[in-house]
Amino acid sequence: MPLVSAGWWAASIATAAFVILLPIALIVFAHVRLRVAWRYAAWGALIFFLFQLVTRVPLIQVAQYFLTPQLRASRALLLAFILFAALTAGIFEEVGRYVGYRWLMGREEKTWAKGVMYGLGHGGLESAVLIGGVSILQLVNIGLIVSTNMAIVPAAQRATAAHEIATIAAQPGWLPLLGGWERVCALTAHVALSLIVLQVFRRGSLGWLWLAIGLHFLLDATVALNTFGPFSARGNLLLTEGVITLLAIGAAWVIFVLRDRSAAPSPATSDEAALDQPAA
Repeated sequence: MPLVSAGWWAASIATAAFVILLPIALIVFAHVRLRVAWRYAAWGALIFFLFQLVTRVPLIQVAQYFLTPQLRASRALLLAFILFAALTAGIFEEVGRYVGYRWLMGREEKTWAKGVMYGLGHGGLESAVLIGGVSILQLVNIGLIVSTNMAIVPAAQRATAAHEIATIAAQPGWLPLLGGWERVCALTAHVALSLIVLQVFRRGSLGWLWLAIGLHFLLDATVALNTFGPFSARGNLLLTEGVITLLAIGAAWVIFVLRDRSAAPSPATSDEAALDQPAA
């Protein structure tokens, strides 16, 4: 069995820890810097849990299980499924954000700072649980396979496991670090999307919700480049991360622009904002 390099293990463990600790650090920073209550991060996490982990993710996994033979046989169907998954992610998550703003925050003033905290909670749970938690389980599984020389793997699955270990062994040690960078970009996007949905209430138009769904779909659809990009597997991965980086830069710009425009409350809400400020 090919050996997995110490550099790969170190980078993978560091990345798993990073994607768990990063959102926690950002939420603490936002609480102190923006003087916004913890509950908005908790509400964002709750919305992600209900609209992704409890509903959409299990449905997608069931569909993928039953469609696996067809997805392996048809690249066109595989692309359609990837785009469908991206679209459902946009719909479930952004509608979920809208529901959270409408029902959890009620009639209280929906400020930029609350939107930032809300987005950090939403993206933070994804980063810590869906990415970090799964990464830890995968590392434990790989460690068991390598340490037992695949003795724990059923005979029917050993060829697949051997191929996966060989693929990992061929990777450069730094490659897992891209997962940490991707989470930085994803958290930036989560905050921007939360602020875009926030505009439904600040500006009174559902068009902002449709915009958030479309941008979320665009972000998640980049995963198709891993399979359908024009380069090698590693080249396509770097291409995907490059596109995600550009989208994250755009998301950072959105965060800045919306903060600038919403810094001063309108005359109609200034009294309400003044009353609500101590609770923020």
